[in-house]
Amino acid sequence: MGIEPFLQGQPLSVGLTGAERDAFTRTTGNLMQRGSVLALRIRDVDGRVVFDAANPDAPPGRPIFEPSVQTAAAQGMVSSLTQVDDDGFAAGPNSGLPVIETFVAVHSPANPSLVVGVVEISVPYEPIAMQRDQSLDRLRFAIVIGLGAVWLVLGIIVASVTRRVRRQSKRSEFMALHDTLTGLPNRALHADRVAAALASAGRLGTDVALVVVDLDRFKEVNDTLGHRNGDEFLRIVAARLTGALRPGDTVSRLGGDEFGIVLPGATPESVEGILRRLHEALGHEAELAGVAVSAEASMGYAMWPLDAETPETLLRRADLALFAAKTARSAIVRYHAGIDEFDPQRLSLIAELRRAITAGELILHYQPKVDATTGEVLAFEALVRWLHPVRGLVPPNDFIPIAESTGLIGPLTQWVVDSALAQLAEWSLTRPELSIAVNISARNLRDDLPGWIINRLANHRVKASQLVLEITETSFATDPVRATVLLEELHAAGVRVSLDDFGQGYTSLGSLGHLPVSELKIDRGFVVAMQHSPEDRAIVASVIELGHQLGLTVVAEGVETEEVFADLRLLGCDTVQGYLFSPPVPARDALALMDRVHVVV
Repeated sequence: MGIEPFLQGQPLSVGLTGAERDAFTRTTGNLMQRGSVLALRIRDVDGRVVFDAANPDAPPGRPIFEPSVQTAAAQGMVSSLTQVDDDGFAAGPNSGLPVIETFVAVHSPANPSLVVGVVEISVPYEPIAMQRDQSLDRLRFAIVIGLGAVWLVLGIIVASVTRRVRRQSKRSEFMALHDTLTGLPNRALHADRVAAALASAGRLGTDVALVVVDLDRFKEVNDTLGHRNGDEFLRIVAARLTGALRPGDTVSRLGGDEFGIVLPGATPESVEGILRRLHEALGHEAELAGVAVSAEASMGYAMWPLDAETPETLLRRADLALFAAKTARSAIVRYHAGIDEFDPQRLSLIAELRRAITAGELILHYQPKVDATTGEVLAFEALVRWLHPVRGLVPPNDFIPIAESTGLIGPLTQWVVDSALAQLAEWSLTRPELSIAVNISARNLRDDLPGWIINRLANHRVKASQLVLEITETSFATDPVRATVLLEELHAAGVRVSLDDFGQGYTSLGSLGHLPVSELKIDRGFVVAMQHSPEDRAIVASVIELGHQLGLTVVAEGVETEEVFADLRLLGCDTVQGYLFSPPVPARDALALMDRVHVVV
């Protein structure tokens, strides 16, 4: 801009005109004076200097081969970092200073495509370097501040997430090992505490007492004052048991209104006193919904190592002692060898039943559930049978109560469910619409039941909707809150729930609509008697109508005559079950039943 507009068109190789020299001196002089440019020269294409801003009146010099001139003439511009006097010109006081030396092509005003020379400009490098360093310093500072802010934010986020994860982990661990209603250790943690107490007592040479407490009036409180007050009653009992125990003792909620207590270091002589103190603490009145109530309890206990050598045996014998206490209506009973006086065969059957579960002595029989309209088999109820090697076929009524009162009901039910699902998986290959029903005891309603059931369904590749869990009204009444929560989990997973023996009066009509059930099973006593009892027939008719109003399937069991069957169809019953169609039969005979349709008259 300071040179090309003033060129008059003659070749630079012949030198500058006076006008050109004067113009260049005016346009470049200030740059030299301010020091913003240390050297400014105009060269022709052969490298000869025709104008030097440091000495504007000097005549053109001789041709000098300068590679940078040739490169700039060909490419338009070339720059390099060098020193003031690198090109051989005297630079005076600026000699040796680092500069940015730039060669820029100069074009003819008459022919812009024609390069007539090259301008050589040297600018001080130090201000550029200083500005660059300042920019880099600002950039570094911004990066450091930015990274610091990012790390600070990330640190805050990580710390917050870590605290939240730790809190959630602690809460999950607590919930897995504690009862949600009372905050006491649950059955799983109770077993760990028992094992730990026995291990410690074994090292110290001391005794351990294991106590099982069962409330005698909890159902009365629950039914009279409602579930909310029943829950509060359990919390009061838990607090009183905890407050009356010694430091180091453990009280756990085993389920429903049953509590377990571990007394390390207790002696046979001191246990009775501790339990009387507990009994007295429970007996103090508490106000619930404006009503004064007190807890009455039965307590059974066993001593280690005098009464048992393993945690499992100790718990089982404490359960036996509790059973004896409730049977004898006694407040406190210790296990003793003659405790089977309440049932002469009971103790021997306990050990034999435990063996039978793993020894292959148990089998399943299947009774069909028939569509009352079409006569087709819709499902089977799996019923366990015990083929005792000496006693022969042991009736379920002889060993199911024993299993429920000794803790064997858990492994027994697991065997039944697993075996029934395995059989259903085989049948489903040809009958994919078939379902199977399994009875569940109140003692099966534990925290891990839904997860275990879902795991077994997946293991056998059976759809959840093909499994029906039949649970009696009494199981709901024992612990309605826990039962409802666990069965809601199963219902949400697709497992169907049937309320068995319905009509005995344990379930209030107000709560029935909120229970996670899909089926009502009328108590067989009403079905058997309905043919000769107008009152029982009215009850059956009411249950069928109630079930349908709630959107539930209604099943009648105990159907033994065509007359009862016809009456049930007339009343609109959905499904029937009983000896009219078939008694419970082995799996091989059940296949034939599926191909046989009962003729509906």
